[in-house]
Amino acid sequence: MKQLARKYGLLALVMLVIIGVCLLFSHRKSGMFVDEIYSYGLSNSHYAPYLSDVAGGDLRNQTLTRQDLTDYMTVGDDGPDFGSVYYNQVRDVHPPLYYWLLHLASMFVPHSFTMWTGLILDGLIYLWACWLLWRLVMTLYGSRYNAAATVALYGLSTIGLSTMLMIRMYVLMTALTVLLALQIAQLVKKPRPALCPLIGLTVFLGLMTQYYFVFYAFFLCAGTVLYMLCKRDFKALAFFTLCAFAGVGLLLVCFPACLDHLFADKLVSGGNALENLKNTAGYGLRFELMIRPLHAKYLKAARYTALALLVIALLRCRSVWRAGKEKRLVIAPTLLLLLPALIVLPLVAVISPVPENRYFYNLIPILLLMVSFLLHLLEEGLGELPNGELWKSAAVLAVLALALWEARTIPPDYLYPEYRDYDAALAPYAASPCVYMTDGYIGPVTQDLMQLMTFEDFLVTGDPDSEALKDYLAARESASCVVYIDCSDFWGSGFVPEEMLPKLIAATDYTAWEPIYKNELSATYLLHE
Repeated sequence: MKQLARKYGLLALVMLVIIGVCLLFSHRKSGMFVDEIYSYGLSNSHYAPYLSDVAGGDLRNQTLTRQDLTDYMTVGDDGPDFGSVYYNQVRDVHPPLYYWLLHLASMFVPHSFTMWTGLILDGLIYLWACWLLWRLVMTLYGSRYNAAATVALYGLSTIGLSTMLMIRMYVLMTALTVLLALQIAQLVKKPRPALCPLIGLTVFLGLMTQYYFVFYAFFLCAGTVLYMLCKRDFKALAFFTLCAFAGVGLLLVCFPACLDHLFADKLVSGGNALENLKNTAGYGLRFELMIRPLHAKYLKAARYTALALLVIALLRCRSVWRAGKEKRLVIAPTLLLLLPALIVLPLVAVISPVPENRYFYNLIPILLLMVSFLLHLLEEGLGELPNGELWKSAAVLAVLALALWEARTIPPDYLYPEYRDYDAALAPYAASPCVYMTDGYIGPVTQDLMQLMTFEDFLVTGDPDSEALKDYLAARESASCVVYIDCSDFWGSGFVPEEMLPKLIAATDYTAWEPIYKNELSATYLLHE
């Protein structure tokens, strides 16, 4: 028992703190990004991937009820149907593994939508990623102090917590990326043929989670091939290559729609990635939008830790240099894991469909190996110190405190605290009719789905003079009406509220309007007499 406490005590402390912080921010999460809502719909809607499918293929002049939205987001009377999830993902642009898991989690709360379904699933995967990161650092450097500090820096980082809080496949891609790195590190440190089929399986699972997994996997496997060539271990090289390609082959067999997704002419597709790659004029802006937050906002604790380590290393440069020369076998595996991430980071910045950090969330634990390596050099360079374990434990606690400071002062993304205000602003009008003005676009309506659940039903139309609108309002006589106007040029109809509102006033019995709230895709108004 004492040995277990000594070996895992610091890890247990760090993991407990991470669990507490994850629960705290999960409780604070008030809304979801449109893609998070798609996660629920694509996972649980019965052979109807989008809200337009719920309405028979076209949202225009259709009335959707609260029950329609609930059915779209939850598992119903039909029970689990993984074939439906598969079908929905064929129609979408992503592979199905994460959606299967979310569908499985949703089975525990049938007919009931709650963000906690996705948050608990993501939290468990996130803890698994942290555990795998612990094992990775232990495999590379063999220091529980180093491993605990690295897990703290990742698990409590703003970008790590953002990965967990976004109910999307990126947290699973991150865990599988760390798993692949761990398996490669184990293979390099102590070659075992039995690892190669597991590596192929991980490649398959990663590709079944998110296609962007392929970039790090490709360069990491390519680096491993070069490493084996240098070692002249041709038999192991052949078996490793066969297993890695088998992972790709399994994807083609199990989800052949990936080829359609690759060559489709959609925002998230291989065609879009190629267009972005050719658009060299946009490289500067994309690098700035995606990379700058890593410097300005994210990973502050990791950067301050690295700075402190560099100062100490300079003060003890002779000892550290001697330790570095003696640890060449550790330097090689570290570079093998790090260099692919450093190659993939700018590549993803260039080709991603939209310039957002989520496309390289999976690389963050790997990039933190730079800090782990500095810790390793110092630990070796400083040698045996009086009360060494006490000093190392104190250092880990200092890193943990610094990581907690980052979590406290720089809240993660995807909390959406403004959604509480949206709900409160709509509550007095829950009994009023609701109209959504859009020319059939599903994105804005999906983004507003959680607020639309306030109403018993709502009409979708793009024409203020439509008969459907007149019939809807006539059947629901009310002194007020809530109107959503799709005002996104990129994702929707691009209606101008100042132009649409007078047309609505002219076509109805209402005489005035006032704003309720506005988000990125739509603006909400109250029409009244």
